[in-house]
Amino acid sequence: MDTKGLTRPGPRRFAAALTAGLLLAAPLAQAQNFETYYGRPDWRDSGEDVKSVNQCPGGGSVTVATRRNGSSDQVLITRMDDNGVSDGAAPGTWQRAYLIAGAKFSSGLGIVELSERRGFAVTGSVRGSNGSSRIYVMNVDCAGNMVWTTVLENGDGNTLATGYDLIQSGALTSSANGDIVVVGDEILLGQGRTYGRIVRLGLGGNVIWDQRYDGREWPVLQFRAVTENLAATGAFTDLVVAGGASATSTRKALMLRTDANGAPVCATTLGDEREHRDFFGLTALLSRGYNGDSVLVGEARGPSEGALPRPYLARFGRGSCEPKAQADWYEPDKGGFSAFDVVEARDIDGNDGALAVAGTLYGTRGFSFAANPADLRQYAAGPLGRLYGDPVRKNEAIYAIDRKGDRFVLAGYTGIDRDGSGDPQDVYFVQSDPVLKTDCTEDWKPEGVGVDLPYKETRPDPKRIDKWSAASTEWIAASDWKYACERDPPNGCPGVIDNGTVRLGVHAAGYLNIECPAIGMSMGLNGTTLVGLRLMSTNGEASAPGAPCEGWGVANADSAAPITAYASRCGSSANVVAAPLTLPTSGPMDRATSSVTVGSTFRVVHRFTPSTTPFLYRVDVAIQNIGRTTVKDLRYTRGIDYDVPPMTFSEYITLAGSSPLLVGWNNNGFTSLDPLAVHPTTGAMTDNGPGDLGSHMDFRLGSLAPGATRTLVTYYGAAPTEKQALNALATVGAGLYSLGQPNYLNGSLWTAPIAGPDGPLLGIPNTFMYGLQTK
Repeated sequence: MDTKGLTRPGPRRFAAALTAGLLLAAPLAQAQNFETYYGRPDWRDSGEDVKSVNQCPGGGSVTVATRRNGSSDQVLITRMDDNGVSDGAAPGTWQRAYLIAGAKFSSGLGIVELSERRGFAVTGSVRGSNGSSRIYVMNVDCAGNMVWTTVLENGDGNTLATGYDLIQSGALTSSANGDIVVVGDEILLGQGRTYGRIVRLGLGGNVIWDQRYDGREWPVLQFRAVTENLAATGAFTDLVVAGGASATSTRKALMLRTDANGAPVCATTLGDEREHRDFFGLTALLSRGYNGDSVLVGEARGPSEGALPRPYLARFGRGSCEPKAQADWYEPDKGGFSAFDVVEARDIDGNDGALAVAGTLYGTRGFSFAANPADLRQYAAGPLGRLYGDPVRKNEAIYAIDRKGDRFVLAGYTGIDRDGSGDPQDVYFVQSDPVLKTDCTEDWKPEGVGVDLPYKETRPDPKRIDKWSAASTEWIAASDWKYACERDPPNGCPGVIDNGTVRLGVHAAGYLNIECPAIGMSMGLNGTTLVGLRLMSTNGEASAPGAPCEGWGVANADSAAPITAYASRCGSSANVVAAPLTLPTSGPMDRATSSVTVGSTFRVVHRFTPSTTPFLYRVDVAIQNIGRTTVKDLRYTRGIDYDVPPMTFSEYITLAGSSPLLVGWNNNGFTSLDPLAVHPTTGAMTDNGPGDLGSHMDFRLGSLAPGATRTLVTYYGAAPTEKQALNALATVGAGLYSLGQPNYLNGSLWTAPIAGPDGPLLGIPNTFMYGLQTK
């Protein structure tokens, strides 16, 4: 999906029961945080909602999505464990696609976990053969098996009805047997009128009541999210709905309150004639200072084509539809962004807590930020904003957020083919720490400004719909997932090794870059706590900043029996099964061995040990044919995105030397690590740059008989100067090598470096290198 000009509002929903305080001001040590993606290459998958799993055995999280391939749209539900695994040994991890009521086209837009281990309820739309669509509600058990499916008929024949969000009533008061409440809308085709819909169902799927709401003076009424909140009596029975309404060319944001039976209590539209305003998500507040209030989030957008949106937040008082605070938010780079969901983070400061708002920058990346519930502006007690997804290719969206104990889970989609499989779009999932961070987030500072928009009271007219039917739904196994940003390692950062001069972060799969906050932030611009390739004397890190794209690949390039595998932290890994990393049982921690298998064809071992010079680590590569047939054309690839400090992302590259094994090389650190992919070759170069560059080398190693092993001796290292780096390479006989050198003027501050010639000419303050032993 091309997300430029992203305007589609997904379902925005209520936050699940909040039971624990959140420490926004201080992250927990070694929190298990990660970013993952789910979906098969032959489908376009888009995550719409996410919930923390608290009732079903095994815990974890669950997302609902829609997957499309041009001939069918199917509901995709993914349940993963607390480490993001959706097909593991833990109870209740699975991924399934559903053909709702046997129809060819259906969507999944909202999900909620039900009490007493009843599993999950989802909603969306199911399209009929005549082009109309209906709202459905499906209950699946904790293992993903259908329990019941209810299809709701429309008030008129030729209409498009969609369910966007649902809750189980009583969730905020821990009631065990509350009904299911669904909100959505029904579009009358060709008549310019849209009705809101609210439906209450029993836990067995029977409809208790179903109503559509005519906005009367508002011909277009859209319901997008629902929560349950305090009524005037003080009981948690009122339904609060977020959405939009319009009578002219300008939409207004809508807040509707009904009683437990759907009878309108009050309704308010907010906005002026200058901009469109919509609400997409909401949460009920339980904090001490605002118990019973509701906060709704959405966007404001100018009426002109291509106008950039900005988040719009409003807080409403207990038992009423009167706005108590409103705020617009602005992006520091003056870009557009929309808020789609919000959850409450209570008890973090002894006062009123904070709000965690999630959404999408206009066509680029997902975000979250913390807001003050009082004025809906910046939350002063902690970090403000985070950006998720690929910082270079920028094609992610976040539509939903939920609390998960002391952290958060978020979901949307990634439009990046992260593993080179030709997959155009996958569900994107984020599990953050208490300050909304993962190891791959980028800090971000949007700003909220208070506004006081006029509001108008209204009262939609409800009408009962009495038709509904039970249906059967089939499911299809659909498991496919990978890490986009891996979870933190255990305490001690196993895999971080050093010889006193060079420090490496070795992953079990044989590539560089692992998280180790105990080591501290690397020096220069865009420092990181990832450890990949560091010079200890300067604390300069050249592999981990930005996209940590260092890795390797192996393949049989024989067209009669091709097989390939590759591994990297930056998302491009395939067909690699890693054994635990082998490390010393006692100090010094100066060596590591990675062993992986590739199907029944290869075992690849990378052994990292100190070399005869302190500026280089020796990396012995052993590739064994564990199959029964000869590998006729063995290939090996190694690549690194050099991000050389202190002027990170601005470096000079040298590719020099020769070897009969080399079949191609280039200075692009983002080149695919799949040896069978088409790779450009640039030839040798000296001090090429400056730019965001790297080193990529492809080797052809001949044939490999069954049981035989082919070895390479390679090196990774760093030195304070170019002369020391070249002397080190010569000492070990590395006649083919790459250098990554900084764009730096000697004497300028590392915290405020000045571009200059001393980096490429002298290699100061640090030169990084990769080499192949040729003699």
